[in-house]
Amino acid sequence: MNLFGDPETERATDLDDGFGSYEPEEPAERFMHPRLMDGAKGFEEIEKNLISLFEKGRMPHGLIFAGPKGIGKATFAYALARFLLKHGDFDPNQDSLFGGPPELPQNFSIARDDRVFSLVASGAHPDLLSVERAYDEGKNKYASGVAVADIRKVNPFLRMTASDGGWRVVIIDDADTMNRSAQNALLKILEEPPENTLLVLISHRLGALIPTIKSRTQTIHFNAPSQALFNELLSGMSNDLDTLYAYSRGSIGNALEFIEQDGLELLPRLLEIMSTRPKWNWVELHKLGDELAKSGKDERYQNFTELLNWIMRQAVRAKARARPIEPQLLNVRAVKEMIEQSSLEELLEICDSLSQHFRQFDFANLDKKQAVLRAFHILGA
Repeated sequence: MNLFGDPETERATDLDDGFGSYEPEEPAERFMHPRLMDGAKGFEEIEKNLISLFEKGRMPHGLIFAGPKGIGKATFAYALARFLLKHGDFDPNQDSLFGGPPELPQNFSIARDDRVFSLVASGAHPDLLSVERAYDEGKNKYASGVAVADIRKVNPFLRMTASDGGWRVVIIDDADTMNRSAQNALLKILEEPPENTLLVLISHRLGALIPTIKSRTQTIHFNAPSQALFNELLSGMSNDLDTLYAYSRGSIGNALEFIEQDGLELLPRLLEIMSTRPKWNWVELHKLGDELAKSGKDERYQNFTELLNWIMRQAVRAKARARPIEPQLLNVRAVKEMIEQSSLEELLEICDSLSQHFRQFDFANLDKKQAVLRAFHILGA
């Protein structure tokens, strides 16, 4: 049992980030870079525990925020950073002007017009360092991992004197993408951290971090939001929040990507094509393959592969539980017939073959149209 009441065993997850309490007029504006958000909903107990530790002078020097991608871990990390940078000079043993001990706020909330909020939002706070995967503008994608060169900047940053005499904070996003060299470089920092410094590692795959890093930090597990909170946060952005919740497994980030990549349009189209199984509508399939193979459509193609894999995983789950497939949108004749007419072993084989098929095509960078056509051959087997 750790400081937050969580068991020390790892929680497997394959699933920033970020959603929060800030709700301006336009729904799309609720979701911005995590450092711009007011805070993340649903983690009030974790917030309360961290404030208590800070108030008692027991704040860990290293924290791992572990959990599914896109649920608000980074948003929460920036809220914590603002709190420390705002109240870093707090001393519970020092009396206030009126004779009593100083009081801390009961949450991380800081006014948006506060100097600390503005500096963090602009990325200009001298006591906050953000480390994340580099973005290649030419290739229009992020690097595969956090670079060791960026991790080596952490140590000299932490050993500098805080500008306001308080804390210095480092947030490392996608920390599980660090290679062994980067993790070893970080480990040296964790072995002898300076006073009043905090490293927050945001991890979507806790098992990818080496054990010695986990042993020198405190892991806090974040869970995906309930469907009620998910629906509240995405209200007005979709007419089918049940499907969004099922597909994203409660990840706000994944749901937003799904919406942005026209997944809500692509899914019904795939189900329409599947309704012709086993005598596929090859005219429509060739048309779809041509669309997804076009230059600049990589994200849409990736969305297609994830959707098809997801449909099959839901079919396997329905067969194994002897229940109707969920969500309701997938409960169409062709999918129901595939589940009824196939054994669990056959569905598992199709599911595995489909997943392996897409991995092979991606690894070899083969023609995407052929990947699409071949996928439906597998589904029709």
